[in-house]
Amino acid sequence: MPDGELPRSATEPEAVISDLVRSADAACERIDVAAVLRAVFRQRPQLRTLAEVLKARPDLLTSGRPEGPRAIERLVRALREAGAEQLVLPRCGDCGRERPLTGLGDGARICNACSNRRLWRANPCVICGSTTLAGRDRAGRPRCRAHPPWGATDPARELAKLIAAGPFGVSPETAQQAIRSVERTRPGQLRVLWALEDTPGLLTGRGAEGPPKISALAQALIERGAHGVVAPSCPFCQRTTDLKQRRDGLRCCEPCRNESKIETCAACGRVRPIGGRRYDGQPLCGTCRQHDPFNHRPCSVCGEMRFRKSRTDDGGVCAACREIPTALCATCGERGPCYFATTDAPKCLPCSAKEREEATCVGCGKHRRVNNRTATGEPLCGNCGTKPKPCAGCGGIFRTSGRTPDGEPLCQTCWAKHPAAHRSCIQCGSVERLYRHGQCAACARAADLREVLSLPGGLVRPELEPVVQALLKPPPRTVLHWIHKVPARRAVLEALATDHGPVTHEILDRFATAPTIEYLRAALVAAGALPARDEQLARLERWLAKTIARVSSAEERRILRNYTNWQSLRRLRSVPAGQLVTHGRAETVRVEIRNVARLLEWLHDGGTTLASCTQDQVDAWLSDGPTTRATVRPFLLWTSRRGHSRPLTAPVISNYFTARVIGKDQRWALVRLLVHDEQLQVADRAAGLLLLLFAQPVGRISRLTTEHVVDRGDTLALKLGRVPVEIPAPLDDLIRRLVERRNGRAATVPIEEPKWLFHSIYPGQPIDPHTLGRRLKAIGVPPQLARHASLMDIASELPAFVISRLLGFHQSTGDNWTRESQGFGADYAAEVSRR
Repeated sequence: MPDGELPRSATEPEAVISDLVRSADAACERIDVAAVLRAVFRQRPQLRTLAEVLKARPDLLTSGRPEGPRAIERLVRALREAGAEQLVLPRCGDCGRERPLTGLGDGARICNACSNRRLWRANPCVICGSTTLAGRDRAGRPRCRAHPPWGATDPARELAKLIAAGPFGVSPETAQQAIRSVERTRPGQLRVLWALEDTPGLLTGRGAEGPPKISALAQALIERGAHGVVAPSCPFCQRTTDLKQRRDGLRCCEPCRNESKIETCAACGRVRPIGGRRYDGQPLCGTCRQHDPFNHRPCSVCGEMRFRKSRTDDGGVCAACREIPTALCATCGERGPCYFATTDAPKCLPCSAKEREEATCVGCGKHRRVNNRTATGEPLCGNCGTKPKPCAGCGGIFRTSGRTPDGEPLCQTCWAKHPAAHRSCIQCGSVERLYRHGQCAACARAADLREVLSLPGGLVRPELEPVVQALLKPPPRTVLHWIHKVPARRAVLEALATDHGPVTHEILDRFATAPTIEYLRAALVAAGALPARDEQLARLERWLAKTIARVSSAEERRILRNYTNWQSLRRLRSVPAGQLVTHGRAETVRVEIRNVARLLEWLHDGGTTLASCTQDQVDAWLSDGPTTRATVRPFLLWTSRRGHSRPLTAPVISNYFTARVIGKDQRWALVRLLVHDEQLQVADRAAGLLLLLFAQPVGRISRLTTEHVVDRGDTLALKLGRVPVEIPAPLDDLIRRLVERRNGRAATVPIEEPKWLFHSIYPGQPIDPHTLGRRLKAIGVPPQLARHASLMDIASELPAFVISRLLGFHQSTGDNWTRESQGFGADYAAEVSRR
């Protein structure tokens, strides 16, 4: 056997035993030996010992010799009940009968009767010499049944008298009830009596010096109204709990007993409490024990050789496949996987993690939860306990999230991509990085989504089925993040579960401030569960309602509401079919109505109304603020015509666009930047070049689809107008990459062709023009100024008719820009001729 390799009896004892049993009895071929072993033996060391003994002496299965461990007798008995024919039960080494061999004498297994007989013969009564052992006296000498250690007295009654004579304020009858509730046997009562006689202070604080029943007796007396009785506390940690262990001659709790069993771990070298041992007997700490192959067994779910975290009827499951029951956490009140789910105090995983021991970290000096310890046992927090190491995948210095089969560390990104992190889902069988307890993210999402959308009875309303189906389309981990990590988004889903009727736009508008509503709305629209609507217009209507409500006068609120309905909103609602309200149009209305509301508030603060306002007051308000205040001009003209105010007006805001352009050198520098900078996103580079070279507005770029692309193989054209315009390199490659990608961060809901070239973060929608404009500004491309400069350059080279057909502009727009370009300067014309 090579060095370091474990024998098969240590790693696969079940297989070794099954082979030996079937070779000894052909009838065992019909028996599921593995199932018999799981039912009879619950401890792994028993199976290893049995496999080693049977491998050395397989004749013990058929010879009936009373040698070896008792596990042989238990195995043969279980197999014979299952149908074995040739296996023989071992017989008692003394009486020769087939009985349970619970004792050991002279190297052979013996039955319980023979073991007791040997014990009695070796311990004759010190008074009469009888061999009917009943106990031992105070000096430890054997006593028979005729001369028991307690003699003619009742130990419980004597103990009750002793307690009642103390300063505890209990009667002998009450003390006797407490004694009998704690210890029912006379030998046990006698041991407690002797202990109290030897150490009277056991019930007043020195209980750690007596037998383990003292702790329970003190608690029983306190419950019955005793005064002055002190429940014993652990002498090492001072906690009041059951003292069932012994350390340094005193009773102690289980944790303090474990602290005394500290050795140097043979694997990691740290001085820690011992959690197990290796095959060679060397000690291991609890963490290293889980990683030692000697303690790995096949998981009954995934079949991998791993450390079993919990037992099942089929054997046991590993940590990844363990299914923690769901309950309502008694600490935080949230429903989720909980420990102690069947008790009155379930505890979820986050709350269990928070209850870890806290101490001052020796690394950073901060008081935090203990995540690790140094070699000498000093506490370390999570940051200091897991120091960054070089990742074997990318070479970067990161904290280790996983390891390869060879033990090399991997960072979080590399671990997610490594095949070692991918396992089969116990539900759908897909091989990927599992999300929890043997489930992939998709299966966990389906279960959690139906749980959060279900009523208290556990049923999902039929009206919510479209919502469930729509949320099964986005990435699974995204939806799981909403449910478990974002309380506001989970609250929206829970509110929908308890609502009535189908989900409509009006119901979703009640949660307009929630961060996930727009995504949820877009997903439902893309999946066909909701009709499409103009979201810019809907958001504007909600904003107008809130802004108009700020006006204090009821009459002026009515006037402003009528103006927005019959002027601003009427123009936006009359856009041609198939077009939507852009962000720019909606923002224009917001600026106007915001300034109107401010004007009315200013008039109200000055004790004036709109009806009594004069032109001098309007001019004073206009001169005391930015030029955007002049946007109230349409409102003042409308109120003047309708008789709601005196004749009022405001100056016209100049829109002389030719003065707002970027320089020629700056424009071509931006073109070179977008052509050569590979660090920028493909969508930003393509959109910027379409704006700088073809003067396309941001709103039209955002709505380009795959139907606008004409790919002829060697060349690529784009349908910007009635005639496709040929796209030069490298812009053609960028557009091809957009066509091939055809998905965005959230474009996960299947929609009908055509597909958008520039995706929104919402399913089935193009990118918002305002968002695209902000992205272009972030890389240094001002959309309006760059488009004006591009139009100026194109109009100086091409006729207006050609501009209209190629770029999709109206004929009059081309004429206007041609006239503007003629006055752009002779130096510009000379530069054009040289190009």
